[in-house]
Amino acid sequence: MAEPPEFWSFLVANSLLFIAGGALTALSYRAYIRVQESSLRLASGGFALITFGGLLDIIYQLGIRRDYNLAARESLALQTIDSLLITAGLVVIFYALSRY
Repeated sequence: MAEPPEFWSFLVANSLLFIAGGALTALSYRAYIRVQESSLRLASGGFALITFGGLLDIIYQLGIRRDYNLAARESLALQTIDSLLITAGLVVIFYALSRY
């Protein structure tokens, strides 16, 4: 069965998010290893939370549920969890920058 263009744009967007978020996480962790500054370790954790929060959609829809058509309540719950993880990541990065 052919997938609609929205599915492929969803897949490409999440792939780009994984690449960019993974690169930021790895870069900040490598900086922590080099400098041994605890705020850089916290920043890498914040970037990891943001990346995971953004990728939770694709993990749930295609990995767990194996369907990209979600009911309204299910979609709302997933978006709420996404937002909470992204917010937690931003708070961790804010805390890391304020400690630096």
